[in-house]
Amino acid sequence: MKPYYQDDMTTLYLGDCQEILPKLEGLETVITDPVWPNSLPVYNIKNPTRLFNQMCKAIPQGTERLVVQLGCDSDPRFLEGIPSSWPFLRVCWLEYVKPSYKGRILYTGDVAYAFGLPPAYIPGRQLISGMCRSSLTEKEFIRGTGQKVHRPKDHPGNHLPHPSPRRLQHVEFLVKQFSDNLVCDPFMGSGTAGVAAKKLGRRFIGIEIKEEYLELAIKRIRRQPLAVQDKMIMESK
Repeated sequence: MKPYYQDDMTTLYLGDCQEILPKLEGLETVITDPVWPNSLPVYNIKNPTRLFNQMCKAIPQGTERLVVQLGCDSDPRFLEGIPSSWPFLRVCWLEYVKPSYKGRILYTGDVAYAFGLPPAYIPGRQLISGMCRSSLTEKEFIRGTGQKVHRPKDHPGNHLPHPSPRRLQHVEFLVKQFSDNLVCDPFMGSGTAGVAAKKLGRRFIGIEIKEEYLELAIKRIRRQPLAVQDKMIMESK
């Protein structure tokens, strides 16, 4: 199984996570934002729930924890297929300082559900927090709708490099709270988890089925400087 891209901290695969995950060994933490059932018009996937359940089954045994990020308007019953071998750990509230709206829903943030073993007890993480507020949107992912007026679907402000990017501040919070050394994202999309992992000095394994999104992820991960401690280790070799 040959990676599409690889460097000292990052390994990325192009393909179906159901086929790639069983071939990976030594995973620690899976942090992902799967295709939600209410995202059907965007991704054109017939059965997101079945896809998510199959992803859970494909994760190698011994993986310590699974963290799933959903929108505040997503039905949490979507998570019923998570195996009991990962006990429920906690809910995390990922708020937006500046909300938008979807129809009549005031879109105030996302929700992350953590399952599995508690992360290591280390300085700065004696308590497992469950709240993060994001005040920033990366320039390339500013949507341009849902603030003052509704714009038509074909408005150029809606044409993002990826249709549903996550906030980097939110994902960085999840990586910091729930991982120690290695993060895997089976639905990598635009690579936000990879950027956060590199920023925090974690190794990252990403899987994405669409090559255009994989190329976007590579560009973003390359732009992110190495964590200071990892840069010092590499320079000393």
